[in-house]
Amino acid sequence: RTIKTHQKNALRVDQIEKLLGSIETKTLVGKRDFALINLLFRTGLRLIEIKRAQICDMEMKDDGEGALLWIRGKGRDGKDDFVVVTDDALDPILRYLHHRKTKNTQEPLFASVSDRNNGKFITTFSLSRIIKQRLRAAGIDSVRITAHSLRHTFGVMAIQAGASLYEVQLAMRHTAPTTTEIYLGDIERAK
Repeated sequence: RTIKTHQKNALRVDQIEKLLGSIETKTLVGKRDFALINLLFRTGLRLIEIKRAQICDMEMKDDGEGALLWIRGKGRDGKDDFVVVTDDALDPILRYLHHRKTKNTQEPLFASVSDRNNGKFITTFSLSRIIKQRLRAAGIDSVRITAHSLRHTFGVMAIQAGASLYEVQLAMRHTAPTTTEIYLGDIERAK
């Protein structure tokens, strides 16, 4: 049986480290981009889910260990789904929001800093462009590695860490298990 693969590659651990290590986090933009990229590969969020996220969608867990990020799933009207945001993903987000000096929880979780759209929701096109620029700056320049590769990275790493296909399907909010099975092809290709 032929195992299907994605048109995009997942990143390896050394590439993730190189990418995150290349981002200067002393500036607002650096803090935002680090927090954004770190969150994407740790949660498997889609760019559209990041684009729609507001600060008020972050719900700190009662035990103080991480948070839940409520999201509007693909093709849904309300924010009725969530991803778990561990402390490793949450801490950079909190540093970014503190530097941004947010005043209103209805503001975007990740805001644009462009002249025309400053403080407003960042577009999915801009998210893709920012991530691709960060990848290139880290020396990771391939047509098979894009912003969507961060989502693939989450799926592949979850399976490699022992998660079942069903668990990964739920975490990535895939409606069809065949979509999740494609990650097996990514793992086989990497071998």
